[in-house]
Amino acid sequence: MYVDDIPSPKDCLYGAFIYSTHPHAHVKGINFKPSLASEKVITVITAKDIPSGGENVGTSLMMLGDEALFADPVAEFAGQNIGVVVMFLTSSLRIHKSSNMLMH
Repeated sequence: MYVDDIPSPKDCLYGAFIYSTHPHAHVKGINFKPSLASEKVITVITAKDIPSGGENVGTSLMMLGDEALFADPVAEFAGQNIGVVVMFLTSSLRIHKSSNMLMH
């Protein structure tokens, strides 16, 4: 049995990373696909939500330095994390399909 074969509990929250679709892009906003219009988005968490005094660090490697958790304000490469969306999924969409969101 695979985890995707297990039905989700009622009123389950899902989280999915939102990735940049373009390199060297200024993040001006996030647009959701029309197929997500019926889903109830609870919140979107970005670098702006990191509290004052907090650090935007996703990984820290001694020889390579720190890598940002979220792009702010420029996505350096396609596929860089822009944020996390937290939502209720009311349809049968799977989280990997729902995380395919577009930025402009």
